[in-house]
Amino acid sequence: MTDAPRPVFQKPATPGEPSEAGVLGVTYEPRGRLDPAGFARHIKFRTVPSPVDLARFIEHFWVIRWDSALGPYDSHEVMHRPYVDIFLSAHESGIQGTFRGKRTYSAAGSGRIVGVRFRPGAFHAFWAGEMADLQDKVVPLTSVFPWADAKGLAAILGHDDDGVIATLLEHLRGASPVADGTLEEINAIIAAVETEAALTTVSAVGEAFGRSERWLQLAFRDYLGIGLKWLLQRKRLLAAAAEIRLSEEPDWAGIAYDLGYSSQQHFITDFRTVLGATPVQYHKGLTR
Repeated sequence: MTDAPRPVFQKPATPGEPSEAGVLGVTYEPRGRLDPAGFARHIKFRTVPSPVDLARFIEHFWVIRWDSALGPYDSHEVMHRPYVDIFLSAHESGIQGTFRGKRTYSAAGSGRIVGVRFRPGAFHAFWAGEMADLQDKVVPLTSVFPWADAKGLAAILGHDDDGVIATLLEHLRGASPVADGTLEEINAIIAAVETEAALTTVSAVGEAFGRSERWLQLAFRDYLGIGLKWLLQRKRLLAAAAEIRLSEEPDWAGIAYDLGYSSQQHFITDFRTVLGATPVQYHKGLTR
């Protein structure tokens, strides 16, 4: 894996029914992955849902593997939700905060990474500092978890995938996190933004949930470290990317109009700023 700071493959998931043992798989939507066909071709990925007692904090556990026989691969992603992940591997382990721009994840040789995807805002229950301090960063696991020194990590990684997940569960339970109503409300807001077409502005979200724009600003800052406007912009641009992937000859002006842009040029500028390529360049670079 290469990059600076080194990123970790992330896959948004739609959880199935969580179990007490946490051993069932889940299905996923590649909403934040810009080339899902290429990812599926090169990377083996599976997830394990959170057990019931930690479901307020953990979205799922995940394992990725890649093999040198398939050759090197670069995966391009834009975070669709403000997630925090912790990850363990033989080469590097850490806490990955929310990255606001496009990330490129490189895989060469063969390897395995095991990680934990926290629900939006849930890492606030583990992290003593400002959530904004994790933005666009990978920090050492020992910043939060004293057990994650070199000796402790080596012992955990000596297990198979399920053994690593079981050990991580023990450590996370030992941290005794405490959830509150604000965490649940933030997740309800994020879910509504993703599914309700009318929620395109901060004021519309505030009206729908009976909250002031000031409350939304402070809640997102304290629990997520990013703003609601960031989430709304990602929603529009990832919808555009999904539409582009499904079309052989995209209607560029129509896509811009459908997403509420006042001009096609404004759409192109935003798309390039966040996704690192113009819509036309993105379409040409897709794996078919």
